[in-house]
Amino acid sequence: MGDRSIPSVRRLQFGTAAVVLAVLLLSGPLVGIVDLTPESRGAAELGAGTANATVVGDPTAELAITSGRFGTNVSYLRIPPASVDVDRVEQRPRLLYVVRVPQLDFERSVTHPLDESVDGRVTLRMDDRAFPNRVIRTDSYRATVIVRVQSFDGTRTIYRRNATVPVRR
Repeated sequence: MGDRSIPSVRRLQFGTAAVVLAVLLLSGPLVGIVDLTPESRGAAELGAGTANATVVGDPTAELAITSGRFGTNVSYLRIPPASVDVDRVEQRPRLLYVVRVPQLDFERSVTHPLDESVDGRVTLRMDDRAFPNRVIRTDSYRATVIVRVQSFDGTRTIYRRNATVPVRR
């Protein structure tokens, strides 16, 4: 029995090596028949165009810094989602949601690509941001919240508010 299993293992090893080499050869720069690179996202999502967009509610209303739980010794900047009603999308613009808190050296943005199929409410979400408690030194911070429709044709700000971010301990 031992004699038969050794050749089987060898064949499996050679077979695996052959498959790896074949994939490398077919997807490499010399042959290049198979493209294994993921589809590019990001800048490719942005195109020319425009959209009618209106922010629903006030994204700054729930912006706050709260204590972490379970003795983590961190505080969290709680970033509420921005809800945007969108219609009449032409071509491929995108929504851009930006939150800045300069005193904490914080800026984060998230984008959502649009196309002609989008008609209705779009929700832009960001993860909360943790800060060590030693960094949070005042009872409030100034923030700027911006929502824009952006494309190669230009950028249109549909919402911009300066807000006070309370620290809730």
